[in-house]
Amino acid sequence: MPAPAISVSGLHCRLAGRPVLQDISFEIAAGEFVSVIGPNGAGKSTLVKCLNGVLRDWVGRIELAGLEVRTGSQREIARRAAYVPQFRGGSATFLVQEFLMMSRYARQGPFSAPGRSDLEAIDKALALTDTTHLRQRSLDALSGGESQKVYIAAALAQETPILLLDEPITFLDPRYQHEVNLLLKRLNREGGLTVVSVSHDINSAVLSSHRILGLKAGRLVFLDRIEALMRPEQLAAIFDTEFLFVAHPESGQPLVVPRH
Repeated sequence: MPAPAISVSGLHCRLAGRPVLQDISFEIAAGEFVSVIGPNGAGKSTLVKCLNGVLRDWVGRIELAGLEVRTGSQREIARRAAYVPQFRGGSATFLVQEFLMMSRYARQGPFSAPGRSDLEAIDKALALTDTTHLRQRSLDALSGGESQKVYIAAALAQETPILLLDEPITFLDPRYQHEVNLLLKRLNREGGLTVVSVSHDINSAVLSSHRILGLKAGRLVFLDRIEALMRPEQLAAIFDTEFLFVAHPESGQPLVVPRH
């Protein structure tokens, strides 16, 4: 049986002395698309930051593609998982191509000049995200949707088997939400990337994922396939609210709408 892409066992994390994650254990297979859902404050972003080694103040065991995160260097982690943080805008003045080159640090030697493999990885990442036309643009001149696709391109330029994203479509308009969702599904289905994506949009998660991981008050309360999630009692247990269900007009997939 192949080793999981991500393995978490007995994870506990505290921030500012407050427990945020408690006794989290799960495995994600290579090539899976798993969305992380839950109410505000459930610990979703904290979980992804623990997986990527951004946060180190935790106990337990996390493995990424066979590497134990606790003992791995940031360079070793960056060769296994790329991280796309929440998009909040910014004023960085780097050109897009310069920004993508920075993401190649884990593949380069100290003080080494960019090589052919670096340039090829950047070209491929720009092509995959349909951002080649932006390569000579400054980051601070991009729209929110363009910026998010460039951040995903930078993650792809790392050439990792795992992609971790924290609310990748938040703050985007419907067009770019749709484009980013399609891009992530294509990277997973056609490129074979293991994708873990934090989402506040239940419908987006349902339409994109193989499985859903649900957090509530820092605890793992759900990890299963879509059909097990889309039940009134299950969603109510995670979010403490009632949902109305409708069928997708093309696929028939159950979706949720607010109750007025």
